[in-house]
Amino acid sequence: MQALRSKQALATYWSRVHGIRNPGFTNGVQSPFKLMTRENHNHSYTDTVLVPKTSFPARTNHSRVQNHFTKVVSDDVYAWQSSTLSDDDLFILHDGPPYANADVHLGHSINRINKDFIVRYQILQGRKVSYIPGWDCHGLPIEAKVLEQVSKGRNGRQKAAQLTPLEIRALAKKHAEDTIESQKKNFREWATIGEWNTPYRTLDHDYEIRQLGVFKDMLKAGLIYRQVKPVYWSCESCTALAEAELEYSSDHVSSTVYVKFPVLNFSDLKGELRHDIDDLAPVYAVIWTTTPWTIPSNKAIAINPEMKYSLVSSNSHGLLLVANSRIKNLSEDLNEDLQVVIESMPGSTLTALKYVHPLMPDSVALPVLPAHFVTSDSGTGLVHCAPGHGMEDYLLCRKYDIKPYSPVDNYGRYNEDVPPHLRDLVGKPVLGVGQEDVLEKLKSLGAATAINTGYKHSYPYDWRSKKPVIIRSTAQWFADVGSIKDIALDSLENVNFIPESGKHRLSSFIRERSEWCISRQRSWGVPIPALYDSNTGEALLTEESAQFIIDRIKQEGTDSWFVEEEDITKWIAPKYRNTGNSYIKAQDTMDVWFDSGSSWTLIDEKFGKIREGKPLVDVYLEGSDQHRGWFQSSLLTYTAVKQEPVAPYKNVLTHGFTLDDKGVKMSKSLGNVIAPSQITTTGIKDVPPLGVNGLRLWVAQSEYTTDIAVSSTVFQRVADSLGKMRRTLRYILGNMTGFNGVSVSYSDLRPVDQYALHELYLLERSTKEFYDKYSFNRVVHSINNHISRVSSSYFTISKDRLYIDHPSSISRRAVQTVLANVLRVYLSILSPIIPLLTQEVWHHTPDQLKMKDGKNCFSPFLLGWFKCPEEWYNADLELDFKDIQVLQDQIKDTLETARHSKSIGGSLDAAIDISVTQGSDAELLLKKYELLLPELTICSQVTINAEPRDYKFEFSGTPVTIRGNDVQIKVVNPTHEKCPRCWQYTAEEENSLCHRCNDVLQNL
Repeated sequence: MQALRSKQALATYWSRVHGIRNPGFTNGVQSPFKLMTRENHNHSYTDTVLVPKTSFPARTNHSRVQNHFTKVVSDDVYAWQSSTLSDDDLFILHDGPPYANADVHLGHSINRINKDFIVRYQILQGRKVSYIPGWDCHGLPIEAKVLEQVSKGRNGRQKAAQLTPLEIRALAKKHAEDTIESQKKNFREWATIGEWNTPYRTLDHDYEIRQLGVFKDMLKAGLIYRQVKPVYWSCESCTALAEAELEYSSDHVSSTVYVKFPVLNFSDLKGELRHDIDDLAPVYAVIWTTTPWTIPSNKAIAINPEMKYSLVSSNSHGLLLVANSRIKNLSEDLNEDLQVVIESMPGSTLTALKYVHPLMPDSVALPVLPAHFVTSDSGTGLVHCAPGHGMEDYLLCRKYDIKPYSPVDNYGRYNEDVPPHLRDLVGKPVLGVGQEDVLEKLKSLGAATAINTGYKHSYPYDWRSKKPVIIRSTAQWFADVGSIKDIALDSLENVNFIPESGKHRLSSFIRERSEWCISRQRSWGVPIPALYDSNTGEALLTEESAQFIIDRIKQEGTDSWFVEEEDITKWIAPKYRNTGNSYIKAQDTMDVWFDSGSSWTLIDEKFGKIREGKPLVDVYLEGSDQHRGWFQSSLLTYTAVKQEPVAPYKNVLTHGFTLDDKGVKMSKSLGNVIAPSQITTTGIKDVPPLGVNGLRLWVAQSEYTTDIAVSSTVFQRVADSLGKMRRTLRYILGNMTGFNGVSVSYSDLRPVDQYALHELYLLERSTKEFYDKYSFNRVVHSINNHISRVSSSYFTISKDRLYIDHPSSISRRAVQTVLANVLRVYLSILSPIIPLLTQEVWHHTPDQLKMKDGKNCFSPFLLGWFKCPEEWYNADLELDFKDIQVLQDQIKDTLETARHSKSIGGSLDAAIDISVTQGSDAELLLKKYELLLPELTICSQVTINAEPRDYKFEFSGTPVTIRGNDVQIKVVNPTHEKCPRCWQYTAEEENSLCHRCNDVLQNL
């Protein structure tokens, strides 16, 4: 039974127990004793009853609590643990830097608050913690944002185009710093703990130098190289992209086409095929592609040497080469029956063929190459290869010394490198009118068949601009992942993943990756410390040259690299100054994943020595998209530098994303987002503001490892749960009056008190286990269940002793001992989750309960986690009380029957007669607790196998089975009179006190 609850609920309780309606109030606390006035009894004993009293308010003032306690539970607690706890068992949660480019959203609150649970729990465990918040500050989105802002207004585009790299960097830096301060303000308002005054930012000078150090170490290990090869390219942003910067749209629509390539020498296969083929001409190798714009860049056709191919005849398109297994599909797409002319030719035989490009008939003969990546899942079994626009194409062609060819500029338009007779394509976008023109040219030449302009399939998009990307061959800097991925994969064997699927996800991304494109064509970022020969374009990037440039940047800052200089001698290492070469500075910057992936260097620099022999960091926690992002880049840079199969993290936790009440992922573009401030300050729909406590409790009760539903229904449940917690804590504080902090010894407690401590022991042990497993929603579920149980059982049962017994009696102090321990355990469990509430409770807690080593602690965090004594665990007692609970439930049901008949008003108006077989196990159990049964049932009298007597009323309950024996109960009238003070029917005479109340009053 929840104490100190709403007027209506408490009125219902006293109506049930005492048959009284509309209970009054004493000092703002509801109490039935106010009703015991001279009008209904000869004496008023109101002043002799110990009603709950506390200064802890029934309702919170969110802004007052936040203003008053946030600094205490955040800055003061973090400073205390930093200066007091030992480095010997330091716990490090390394922050994955959020991007400094936008306002905070619910995803931020899920991320930051879950991290806060972990850090605060570790402090309660007595471990010193390090949590340094961080921000990712460089990269395209910020640069694009400031350029967009400059572009607004009159001549804006012209102004943006005229900005120098230094001017862009200055604008981008200010934007990032302003965003950081805005986000930090919100994060701190959520009562999150950490080194907020000294966060790390990837734009800070010392961070950039450490990052350049990682680059140099990877260069020294032979892992950095420059190459012209296909990369993902954002036409919108004019920069290369890494795989981690892609997202795939399943709704992308492409144009597809079958293209016929004239075969030059099919007759040369006469001997191999043992078939008269002299008259079979012309023959076409037919390919199918979803990227018709790449046809001008074709350099080869790939076939699978282990597949079988056929020559088929088409009335409309002539003789076509196609894989056996794809004839049916080709026939359907061409909408005609195809006749097989030659069947099952080995693919290995067809590699001798040569063909010409249909758009360039005068060009040189092109080869047919064997490739095992060719499958029969789609297309024709022959694959068009453009080594400048596909990685598999590039790798295949490289074996045959065929160089990549990509006549496309930075904006995704055909450039001057197209063949002379295709010059009309120059300047046209390859994903637009340029592709349409290519299809028209192919169609006019009779080389295009079955064009489909509505083919829907999965296609890569730039995850920042949300625009489709292309694959384009350019000169880029790469990190050799293939050389280190075995070490990286081995290191994951000792990492704990939550959820476990994270290991497979991260491993898959690494296993499928051979290189990492680390260069970007932007101004806002950390420069790649390379020089280029101004005549040949050849790169100068040696360990000595890189170190010289890094040392210069260390003195002058990264901005100095972007200064336009006629003479760059100061950037050239002495060894390379007098070689006769003329150099220019590279303008490429590093991938932002290289930025954030180098963040471990901060921890290594600060704590590396004391972390020897163990993982550098205890926990990484980010969104599930970071398997392809920060988790991966951190692992690759760390293992690349350390060259050991050890990951930088011990535990990797991932959380999901927020969904609206329809199950749709929240997105600004969809207009279904909810700002955290709506939950804390303004309220949503029918739910009033929940304050920071409500936001944090919502995060805690959510299963963060999956996507998280957000709705008013969910937040209403949070409000209800938070209200129950507050009322429960208020009830405990209200009953601490007169308690001096000295506990009653366990052996002197009643069995019901011992059982309450047994259940408290189970709660404490289980929630600690859940915290250790980072399962915060199970923590919340467990304490909610315990609050419901203890409120409806122990709190209700023990009220009589609290209110009626003598203030210094051992019976009352026994209950206070239990309540004090419940408070202590609850504060341990709830402080990581809702520290503002527990600090508010602490503010109203009697000083004698806040002492440690003779000192008054300013926060419950200073007391540490309360570990229940082992003696509280009592399995036998648990079995006894579970059996008694069966009896209690039946008594409660029967009392309701008596109440409905108006024979009784409340349960104290009744007595219970129990009939059970004498000598049975059930009787032994009930006799064992016979003196306790009136208290457990909240009735005035309980008898076991009593002699028959005359009853004023009698209600028989349904027999129950206890320990194999039938037990029958009856609700009957008590044999004594009602005591006007405790209201139990235990007085000898009408309007007289019972012996207990009389003794109490005589000793007050």
